[in-house]
Amino acid sequence: LLFVEHQICQTLQIKKIARSKYDKYTHRHIPRFDHYCIWLKSPIGEENYRFFVLFLIVHAMTCCYGFSIVSRLFWGMMLNSSLLTPTFMRQVIVLVYIMVTEHIILACVNVFMFIMSVLLLAFLGFHLYIISNNMTTNEYFKWRKVWKWYEWESKRQSQSLSSSSGKAILKSEVNVSSSSSVAIQHRSKIFGTVVADGTHDEEVAGSTTLNTRKDNTENTISNPGTIPKNIYNLGIVQNVYEVIFPRSRRKLESRIKTI
Repeated sequence: LLFVEHQICQTLQIKKIARSKYDKYTHRHIPRFDHYCIWLKSPIGEENYRFFVLFLIVHAMTCCYGFSIVSRLFWGMMLNSSLLTPTFMRQVIVLVYIMVTEHIILACVNVFMFIMSVLLLAFLGFHLYIISNNMTTNEYFKWRKVWKWYEWESKRQSQSLSSSSGKAILKSEVNVSSSSSVAIQHRSKIFGTVVADGTHDEEVAGSTTLNTRKDNTENTISNPGTIPKNIYNLGIVQNVYEVIFPRSRRKLESRIKTI
């Protein structure tokens, strides 16, 4: 991702660590900030992210279990009432009639369980995806802005190369090092950030908000270069290990063992 080195928090006036973010609800800097959970009334970060994922797993399994139990109850009612012999449409009509007239509360609970099961499974699937890529929710949406910007700039570049009108000006650099530096500077203007050196200790998570300001060289097209890689993505096994055993907890446990 794109970061600013040695960045100072404008609110607390402290040095920000890598992947941290100021939380406006608790007025604290949260290491490896993911998001603020309104249900738990707590920011989700490095220390409690594993418990948040466990929270999603338990509630998703509970809702799926509740939906399956209530559905089996209604299925048993159909078997006991010999409702499986008529045609399919008649079965559905009779089942809906029984649910609405005799078991309206149970039917509402079953519908609610089904909706919550779908939502929780989708939310859990999203978090499992970002865990496999060692990203946070905050970083995922920043990456989306980066991907969209690169896609847009690459499309503009390809259109300018194929166009014969000559209205757009494509700046080509002969020296590879100079072209990469120009691309980095251009990305810094777009995202308001610079690329760090890649170390975990010195990188500081900075704002990568995409600015839409138009400069005087609106028709100038620069080579966007290659898409930056997520330096935190160390493989699925290592990514999951970092969630279960956060770096801060590993340091604390090692200190306790030495004492």
